[in-house]
Amino acid sequence: MTLWLYLHFPAIQLDKLKIAEQTQKSDETEPDGITTELSRPCIIVGGRDNRVMQLDQAAAQLGISTGMGLAAAAARSRELVVHPYDEADESRTIREIAQWLYLITADIALFAPQGLLLKVSGMLAMYRDLSHYLSTLRSHLDTQSFTYRFAFGYSPEAARLLAKQHGALAHQNPEALEKALHGLPLVALSLPAKQLERLQRVGFKTVGELFALPLVELGKRFDCELVQYVSRLRGKVPHPVTFYQPEPEFERYLPLLYDIENLDWLNKPLLKLLVQQEQFLRLRNRHARQLILTLYQRDAEPLQLEVGRAEGTDRADLWLNLCDLKLSSVTLNGPVQAIGLKVAQMCQPDELMHDLFAEQRGTMTPAGLVAVLQAKLGERAVQGLTACDDLRPELATGYCTPLSMPGTPLSGTSLPNAPSLYPEMGYLRPAFLLPSIEPLQHKINVHLGPERICTGWWDAHEVERDYFVAQDAQGRWLWVFRDRQQRWFCHGVFS
Repeated sequence: MTLWLYLHFPAIQLDKLKIAEQTQKSDETEPDGITTELSRPCIIVGGRDNRVMQLDQAAAQLGISTGMGLAAAAARSRELVVHPYDEADESRTIREIAQWLYLITADIALFAPQGLLLKVSGMLAMYRDLSHYLSTLRSHLDTQSFTYRFAFGYSPEAARLLAKQHGALAHQNPEALEKALHGLPLVALSLPAKQLERLQRVGFKTVGELFALPLVELGKRFDCELVQYVSRLRGKVPHPVTFYQPEPEFERYLPLLYDIENLDWLNKPLLKLLVQQEQFLRLRNRHARQLILTLYQRDAEPLQLEVGRAEGTDRADLWLNLCDLKLSSVTLNGPVQAIGLKVAQMCQPDELMHDLFAEQRGTMTPAGLVAVLQAKLGERAVQGLTACDDLRPELATGYCTPLSMPGTPLSGTSLPNAPSLYPEMGYLRPAFLLPSIEPLQHKINVHLGPERICTGWWDAHEVERDYFVAQDAQGRWLWVFRDRQQRWFCHGVFS
């Protein structure tokens, strides 16, 4: 018989709010005058009639219970904090929990929005025994700080019902599990209300009384759907289960407890997402090259920021530094209510290893330096240089992606002070070209030249210039030229 384990998370949304509070709570970063909501009684309401679905201990001490109406609950305390139920958010969270459990157990089925079903039989060959498997699972799951109930069962539906009713049922003895299942009240079954009412009218009160009636007799008195459900519950008929597959891409959404206007306060919530990203990448042996950070603003469009790192990394601390630099130049249009993080580009770690025996120079690689500069100044402000096949000085070089061209970067050549070396140096190029050619309006002393450049006749931008290296009265070394009309211009400055 196949052994199953069901994990039921009865208060995912409320637990997530508590986790967010612990993540954002800090004496250095918490805004002045903010009183966190979860320091007061808190409930989650949902449905058409706004019934209480989840509540914390402080709310329970006030006499509030699940199923109570919002008006009755609000009358118990003026300090009561009310949140609307968000099923989509719980479904996203249950997938995140499944991904975290996938590190230690393989066959996981999602019962969104509050349940996970684990196939235990196939994992016992990997662990010493069932108790070792359960202790490993619980210690791994407890790091996520979610409250949960669990139970074993020899059918998925039996494990689910026992987990929701008992909370912690670690028996694998078939007789003990069968006895616990028989003791469940009939209303615990996942049957339509009309079906339950018909069974109660006949006199059934517990699941054991329902099991006492043979399936043949049950089929004669009731419909086939009830027979199939009871068969699946008892393990007589296979229960269709679709197992979870890890997500190919990383994308997370984190709501904030309060609106944030100072971007420095996003540090801790952002680090939480980056740690999840690091776990995601290491599980798949991947590095991230580009992230998309989304700031969801109140009464304004979401603000998307692209953060890149050419060499890629999976480390959360390195990405946090780049995100902080990127956020330092951002102007908000409204308070931030939530943040989102998505990995836009991934790569294999071995793609970034160019030479195993390359000497380590400094604590930062060239690609890491480029990533820091781009995050601080913007991608357009940090460019690489590449040589172009053109003799005109203003067109001899162009911009390219940083570090994309092989070889050493282009650099200017400084001019020695010894005049006797001039004939041995050949032609020189200055370190800095002026943004635009300027007319020469002061006296100079020519020391080297001329170097004639005559080209560009094919594209209607023909030049014919005689270039000289000269020095002005202030001692600056200049790169000047004379055109056909004997006019003099300054084109560059030597460093």
